[in-house]
Amino acid sequence: MKNSEKEKEVQYYTKERWDNWIQRVKESNFQINGEYGSNTEIFVNMMDDVILPCLKVVSEYDEKKIVSDDALRAISGISEIVLSDVAAINEDIDMMIQSLQYSLLCALVSCESYIRGGYDTKTPILNLIRNAIDIEEKNPEQALEYISTVGARILSGESMPDILFDVPDGLVAEWLDGVDSIVAALTLSM
Repeated sequence: MKNSEKEKEVQYYTKERWDNWIQRVKESNFQINGEYGSNTEIFVNMMDDVILPCLKVVSEYDEKKIVSDDALRAISGISEIVLSDVAAINEDIDMMIQSLQYSLLCALVSCESYIRGGYDTKTPILNLIRNAIDIEEKNPEQALEYISTVGARILSGESMPDILFDVPDGLVAEWLDGVDSIVAALTLSM
């Protein structure tokens, strides 16, 4: 990889930035407290801090400031940073970071899917979600593809419909959190 390509990748998101968030989480002494709730704001902020650079990559791709290969390389660079193993901190924080990483995985794959194109534009979004729920345990890769297709379609300008059915706890629910973060960031940027 040329230096200029590496510099372009680094400007979107850096390992130092991610490590800073991990340090802040450690210092937060976060605990899940069923009786009084938990302050998950730091994790929401971490998510937003990753989603916004992803959306910047997508925007630059849309505006033809970067080509698809460079956009995919930038998303891959972000993925390498935020999906890497994080040293154990404590049970509650570890669980929240894992949840965050599952959500980020779907958001990142959604960006890649959008940039690559060729994703399903015909199946209703709610059907994609139902299909993902139905096969989550047997075929998680296909379930992720369904939910990342939802994310890609949101990036293409479609609206996220209200989900009026139960989404059980599990990977699909985590991945939908990633799509919801894309929706929230896009709404704020309008």
